[in-house]
Amino acid sequence: MPKTATLAGNRLMDRPEYASKQKPLTATAETTVFDAVLDMSKKNFGSVVVIDGERKILGVVTERDVMNKLVAKGLDSKTTLLSDIMTPNSRIAHETDDMVDWLRIMSNERFRRLPVVDDEGRIKAVFTQGDFVPTHGLT
Repeated sequence: MPKTATLAGNRLMDRPEYASKQKPLTATAETTVFDAVLDMSKKNFGSVVVIDGERKILGVVTERDVMNKLVAKGLDSKTTLLSDIMTPNSRIAHETDDMVDWLRIMSNERFRRLPVVDDEGRIKAVFTQGDFVPTHGLT
């Protein structure tokens, strides 16, 4: 499990992207895949975080989940719920966690999206591997 960052600037919440990121796309477990995909498409998001009434994470649905768990199985997006295809118990970071630890974990475990929660477990942001890569100075 990643540790709380001890060096200034190493916490996930210290990243410039943290404050400037759009709010994560969220939906309840009872939302249909059709409605969630419409929202994902409108906002150009690659995932939706499935939350409960207290904004705590129940799971995550990615574009790949839609492809592999819905389309490939011939399910109906208008009757299939997010709870039917979500990945429950996904990896979740705390905003005070060490950035480098999570970058290593994401790389080793081969996942691209990392939900970040506050100290009460409520969703605050979703980081992608690209958020950890500096783009300034690159040509």
